[in-house]
Amino acid sequence: METWIAQHFLNPAYVLAGTALVAAPIIIHLINRMRYRRVAFAAMEFLLVSQKRNRRRVLIEQLLLLLLRILIVLAIVALIARLVLDPSELSLFQGAQSHHVVLLDDSGSMRDRLDEGTAFDAGIEMVKKLVAEGSRRPGTQKFTLIRLSQPDQPLFTQRGVDEAFLVELDTKLRNAECSHQSLSLPSGFDGARNVLLEDRATIRYLHVISDFRNSDWQDQQSLGRTVRELDSAGVTINFVKTVGRRNQNLGITSLTGDVQVASAGVPVRLTVAVKNFSDQVTSNVALRVVQDGQKLPLAVNFDKVEAGVEVTQDFDLTFDSPGRHRVDVALPADSLNGDNERFLSVEVSPVNRVLIIEGNPENDEGEYLVDALAADPGITGYSPQLETVDFLRRRSLDEFQSIFLLNVSDMPDDALAPLEDYVRAGGGLAWFLGDVIRPTFYISKLYADGEGLFPVKLSVVSAQTNSSALEGGPDTIFADVSIFEVFQGQENPFTELTRVFEYFPVAEDWEKDDQRRGDSVQTIARLTNRDPIAFSSTYGAGQVVTFLTSCGPRWNNWARYPSFVAMMLDLEKFIARRDRVLERRIVGEPIDLTIDPNQFLDEVEITGPDATGNVVTRLKAAPPRKANGDSGQPDGGSSGGSATIAEQLKATFRDTDTPGIYQVRLLDQNQSPIDRWITFNVPVAESELELAPTELIRKQIGDNLDVQIQEPGEFAWIAGRDAGQEVRLWLLIALVVFLFGEQLLGYRLSFHTRGS
Repeated sequence: METWIAQHFLNPAYVLAGTALVAAPIIIHLINRMRYRRVAFAAMEFLLVSQKRNRRRVLIEQLLLLLLRILIVLAIVALIARLVLDPSELSLFQGAQSHHVVLLDDSGSMRDRLDEGTAFDAGIEMVKKLVAEGSRRPGTQKFTLIRLSQPDQPLFTQRGVDEAFLVELDTKLRNAECSHQSLSLPSGFDGARNVLLEDRATIRYLHVISDFRNSDWQDQQSLGRTVRELDSAGVTINFVKTVGRRNQNLGITSLTGDVQVASAGVPVRLTVAVKNFSDQVTSNVALRVVQDGQKLPLAVNFDKVEAGVEVTQDFDLTFDSPGRHRVDVALPADSLNGDNERFLSVEVSPVNRVLIIEGNPENDEGEYLVDALAADPGITGYSPQLETVDFLRRRSLDEFQSIFLLNVSDMPDDALAPLEDYVRAGGGLAWFLGDVIRPTFYISKLYADGEGLFPVKLSVVSAQTNSSALEGGPDTIFADVSIFEVFQGQENPFTELTRVFEYFPVAEDWEKDDQRRGDSVQTIARLTNRDPIAFSSTYGAGQVVTFLTSCGPRWNNWARYPSFVAMMLDLEKFIARRDRVLERRIVGEPIDLTIDPNQFLDEVEITGPDATGNVVTRLKAAPPRKANGDSGQPDGGSSGGSATIAEQLKATFRDTDTPGIYQVRLLDQNQSPIDRWITFNVPVAESELELAPTELIRKQIGDNLDVQIQEPGEFAWIAGRDAGQEVRLWLLIALVVFLFGEQLLGYRLSFHTRGS
């Protein structure tokens, strides 16, 4: 009731008190109707008979007089309280106490350029106009501003609106920047709901200022529930659009490559992907490539990019020196510049070392692999090293990019353990079988009921002959994986020529169907008799590829054709360790650091990109906060020795909204710097600029809700119009009529002498 009165009267404080005055004419009427003791005499009897004849008419006239007096009181109250028939036409900032909560969208798509500025600039202007209108009625309005990027940390909370606040708001918003992040509308609505439902103001408003993109309003059931909850709580909801048309936009969606095998002086193949997020074809798209701050004379062009289509192109870069390098690929400017640039950081090795363990050196199988990987190390960047099984227990394996095991019969436990640790930590491993292997050792020690390094259970019988190898046509079916790229395509001559003469079959009780087996092992090559011949699997963080045939030409003819070189180079790229690939993240993700105080100092230096250059931030790591009753020691731990988990230092850096490369520097106990590079790029989701139609918005929130949707560039709804002017005129006319009628009827029903 109070909310309705506040919405329909500019001075609601007078309504209840004024309405109580209606009792005055009623009381007067009742007093006049009071009966007195009757005195009987002849003249009065005559008058009573006459009165009875006219009683109904007189009663009606008296009730009409009472009604007129009540209407006069109500009209005077309505005039003083300033009645408004249509609250939607009323200014948002009427005299009643109100609380305005503004949810300002600052996601990446709000950087979309309009005729003047960006969609975010239009949102800022809308906020200023709201506060400016409220400042005209100081002391009556409260204001809360929530940014979508920080829904739980309002920029302003329930601030009184006046001229001083308007100046403060203008100063703070002048330096406000839109983020590059992909943000959650439901999270923003939840933050606004928490503020609104805690407030007990008579009138509460929620203004959502956004570009209302189609992708943000698809399947948003939770958002609809929040809007309905606010509506049922009496909150007036107002959606304010900042964008009226869909602009054309191209964006770089990815920049990837074989950076895990990058070595100095050897070309690295990179792939850039560009998508047309528009509804029109774009022609003659040229990309700029920058390496370590220098623009390269490199042509990366797309003649045409169809609407809604993503296209890719490969290009090669050569890094002259080992170490860390930067790559930046950029599109020409368009309506949304945030997605026109993509960054990549690359760790370049002096050379990629590959360990080849040969089980039977007399077969010389390792020489075929050495020739394939490093016939010219200056071209491939690989440095193979041929060794026996004994090498695994004598030297550290951490220096190698990958390890190949060729026809290894068995290995002692002190050789198997470091090999398992190497792969588990991210190293790559490739198995090739041969004539000297011991199937029982592979089953018991290497397969180990599916928990070991070898992904399949072998049959205990000896190698099997492939009868289809003597028939015409290809005998091997290769999956569409990068290892076998040389064999892809119809009527491929290499597929026609390759033959597998012998191989080790899998055990009969081992399920050959990947779907039925349900583990992480994937069959990537089969013979035409449906027997599997090659597998891809993982072990810890490492990649494992297993061939059930030989590497050399004893059991197949692969090594006799040029396709063998291409396949081995692709195999090396596939299994090469990726734990040394520099990190890649999406803007907005925090950098969380855990520091061992026994190894590093507690000072952290982070150098991040900025529009004006690099910005250096220094943090001090500290122990994490301990819960009540937590001693900081793990069960069974002690305070001596190396740092326990509870003693680790923590540091968090959250200012990662700007895309680019961030350098994190730690100092060890000898003051030597240890650097870590992290690349941040914008999310692809914010490149979609298709607008959500009003029908979709109302469908998500519910068609029966009275939610106002304001079109871009419209400001009249903020100030409203003098919706009570016409009502006041009619009230004045009605009051004059009521007064005139009351006087006439009162005169008629009163007693007057003829002379007067």
